Amino acid sequence: MTTPSAPNGPAFAAPHAAPPVGTLLTPPKPTRRGRPLGAWALILSVVAAVLASAVGGFAAFRSARGAAPGLSTMSSNSFDWRVLSPVRDLVLLGEVAFWSGTVIGLTALTLGIIAIVRRSGRGAGIAGLVIAALGPAVFGGFTLIAIVAGLASAPTAGSSV
Repeated sequence: MTTPSAPNGPAFAAPHAAPPVGTLLTPPKPTRRGRPLGAWALILSVVAAVLASAVGGFAAFRSARGAAPGLSTMSSNSFDWRVLSPVRDLVLLGEVAFWSGTVIGLTALTLGIIAIVRRSGRGAGIAGLVIAALGPAVFGGFTLIAIVAGLASAPTAGSSV
């Protein structure tokens, strides 16, 4: 049997069948998710660098100011740890701030690396990574300034203030 001819030649069948009515031809595009990893890295790095450093600096200032009278009477060849006894709660606060900042900063550093690799908030992840890497220097700087300021502003053992 011959197929009917069109005016310009024979008619050909379509190479594939049409899809059933109601089906999609292309898969739907996935919905765009937020970029939480980079944002979390940035938030945690700011908390570790600024908040933990501020608490540690406050504790260092108050500890130095409270222990200064005992430090002024001590000889330079040995350190007597009993001079920190009156300020042991502040020393503990400074230590807790240091270790909390360390854990939060390492978490921010890890999340920043993951955000950069997975491209999930890459800009915020880079900023969080940089701030988390600078966090120990910020903490050390705040602590050093606070200790020097606390020792300078402390009343001496011989004064009547």
